[in-house]
Amino acid sequence: MKNQLPQKIAILGFIGLVSIGYFLGLSGVPFHPDEQTYLFMSGDVERFFRNPSQLYWNPAHSADLRQKYRLRDAPLSRWLIGIGRQIARKPAPQVDWDWSKDWLTNQANGALPSPDLLLVGRWSVAFLFPLSLWLMFQVAQEAGGVLGGWLAMLLLAGNALILLHTRRAMAESSLLFTLLLTLWSMKRFRKQPHWVAIPSALAFNAKQSCAPVILLCWAMTLLAPAETYITLKQRLKHTFFFGLIFASLTLALNPVLWSDPLRASLAAWEERASLVKEQVAAIRAVNPELVWESSSDRLLGIVAHLYFTPPMIADLKNYLTETQRSTEAYFSQPLHSLFRDTWGGAIFLFLSLFGFTLAAVRVRKSSDSALRYTLTFLWLATALQAIGLIAMVPIPFQRYVVPLIPFQCLWTAKGIEELIRFAKAIVNRSS
Repeated sequence: MKNQLPQKIAILGFIGLVSIGYFLGLSGVPFHPDEQTYLFMSGDVERFFRNPSQLYWNPAHSADLRQKYRLRDAPLSRWLIGIGRQIARKPAPQVDWDWSKDWLTNQANGALPSPDLLLVGRWSVAFLFPLSLWLMFQVAQEAGGVLGGWLAMLLLAGNALILLHTRRAMAESSLLFTLLLTLWSMKRFRKQPHWVAIPSALAFNAKQSCAPVILLCWAMTLLAPAETYITLKQRLKHTFFFGLIFASLTLALNPVLWSDPLRASLAAWEERASLVKEQVAAIRAVNPELVWESSSDRLLGIVAHLYFTPPMIADLKNYLTETQRSTEAYFSQPLHSLFRDTWGGAIFLFLSLFGFTLAAVRVRKSSDSALRYTLTFLWLATALQAIGLIAMVPIPFQRYVVPLIPFQCLWTAKGIEELIRFAKAIVNRSS
């Protein structure tokens, strides 16, 4: 314990210093119109405490904008933003951003949040950043050692996409934290894996795109090897309670489902599918070359966003002129675009693929059952999350690759570790 104390102090000190810089940059991140939507929907906090039934799904209100958002979007971030507003005593805006109108019209309609309200919304989710760094260290350390933990944490802290997308009042910060919490929990609750349902449900309710990892966690309750013998009945018990806890927490976070859980869930599925079709049609009408039509297009697009493309201030080109000044100021900081070029992307792509591939070899050769379990789970989680995004995401929005960034950092760190190990072996042989 005493030997670990200096290391913990060093980690916490690093996280503290990095987080100060991260938080100081919150106000300098260019505005994204979806932030107004999250602020607008965060008013559900007040509605819930006044009259929860206002949030229930009602088939007669299918055209209601707020009901559409409740069915389409995961709720966790809007709850956090609503709570943050309550603490700061800021009212929710009553007008959503209208993408069909220009910037000045939206501003005149009251759809552009004040700097104070926007900052409160960003703080409400950005506070999770230091916790995410700590979890990244823990996950990577369990997969290989202290060096890997430090490397993965450094990579996450300096990742240009993380610095942009998680500092906005949107879903990415809560997604990053809850996904890492789920990965961390898989080893912590190995003997009682049904408890992993809690962080899994939080991750799903942060953003549904992490569903592949959650399904793997559920499957592991039934199929994962155990340190001691577990009967099929015990495994089925873990699987049942995982599903029960996951469903209960998801229901609790989504009052829109309370009036009729089954029909409301089907309506949510249809609404989400309709949204994707609308987005694809809108993009195809303006920039058809941007739509990822095939699996190969999606694979190449995801790799490009994960490693090569500069941080994208906007998903679409509607308001580039209005955000140009803040964009230039943001990118005047070199860290905000660090390694986001051909050479940087190529190096990190090689390192992460190298680490990912070598992990499979380590699993076969390792005599440590706990390490084999951890590496196997993380390897499968990476593969399934990537496959899931390729299957589900035809839209070229850069922020959609955020669920893969923790895995990118993990395997890049692993690749660096392996290169260091090879270098040491060569030095030892020559001496």
